[in-house]
Amino acid sequence: MVPFKGIVVLDFARGYPGAYTTMFLGDFGADVIRVDPPVSQILGQDNDRDEWAAYQTVYRNKRSIVIDLKSKGGQVILRKLVEKADVLLEGFRPGVMARLNADYETLKTENPRLIYCSLSGFGPDGPYASIPAHDMNYIALGGILSLIGQRDGPPYLPSNFIADIGGAALHGLVGILIALFAREKTGKGQLVDIAYLDSVISMLALEAPNYFRTGKVPRRGETGFTGRDPWTNVYKCRDGEYITVSCIEPHFWDNLCRAIGREDLIQYQRQPHPIEELDRVTAEIADIFITKTRDEWWQFFRDKETCFGPVQYLNEAFSDPQVLHRRMVVEVDHPKVGRVKQIGLPIKLSDTPGEIRSLGVSNGAHTKGILQELGYDDGEIEGFLNSGEVST
Repeated sequence: MVPFKGIVVLDFARGYPGAYTTMFLGDFGADVIRVDPPVSQILGQDNDRDEWAAYQTVYRNKRSIVIDLKSKGGQVILRKLVEKADVLLEGFRPGVMARLNADYETLKTENPRLIYCSLSGFGPDGPYASIPAHDMNYIALGGILSLIGQRDGPPYLPSNFIADIGGAALHGLVGILIALFAREKTGKGQLVDIAYLDSVISMLALEAPNYFRTGKVPRRGETGFTGRDPWTNVYKCRDGEYITVSCIEPHFWDNLCRAIGREDLIQYQRQPHPIEELDRVTAEIADIFITKTRDEWWQFFRDKETCFGPVQYLNEAFSDPQVLHRRMVVEVDHPKVGRVKQIGLPIKLSDTPGEIRSLGVSNGAHTKGILQELGYDDGEIEGFLNSGEVST
């Protein structure tokens, strides 16, 4: 049994956050159709379209049709696609889909069971609705960026993992799954409205409660999860690489102190101390960690029952024995490119597992086949192609 077999998803993401959302639906059996524009603006392509697409993780398990939605024929084809669709996801700024006659209010009249997921920066209304922005802007506005970095230093920029992936993409997936479940009870689709900024605010569930309770603004380097404490910190090693210590629970901190021969430091987690004293303890521990290389420390702590880990680069992470054991790096055959590495499936179901059935394809690779499924004959398809209303 494939969980989403028979579910048809129209992917208008045109960018990786939304494409990441629909990737999971495809991994578990949905028929995900990328509705791509005549001129690709998705992620940037080089000259080898097949190779480029094959390596795009968020393109796997999807088909592609290229439609000019501004054309008369494109609008007719869109309606036919919507008639058979269960889910539509779009990631445009507010108003764009309405101008294309493809907004939720328009399409729900043609398919009341349609679940329409809209990912936008700030939502469809409000004072920021029309402002353009990206991941770092959302995490800045939402307060998360203020917590990343050293005390008295500038904020540090993470890659686009927080608002884009952890935020909008995964919240969008959850919203779609909830709406699919609700449809089983009501028989009706609905609008899933996901804003990047909302998602960022939601992820403040760890820091927000104490702020709401005390009114004290948490600042980077001054809270337990931003580098204030010696037992939750990053340390430099002899080879210039780094290790992480995250001994939040007292028994893990006890084990670490005993392992490095500093049982006298155990007391500092038992009762509050001025930040100056914590800084001194951090400096003393830093002097210890600088005496060995990152990998020497990693081997040393493996059996010490404490929370410790090396800061690995991507090449190291993708060859890590635990990552490989969990099949988080897999290889898939491609008819033209050969063996292609992909990130594996992080959601592992015992009875209905997902799979990578196909690698990503270049824009328009399935245009003709999808049009045939919609009932168009060869002559009609050729007419669409000649007019530029669709392309391959």
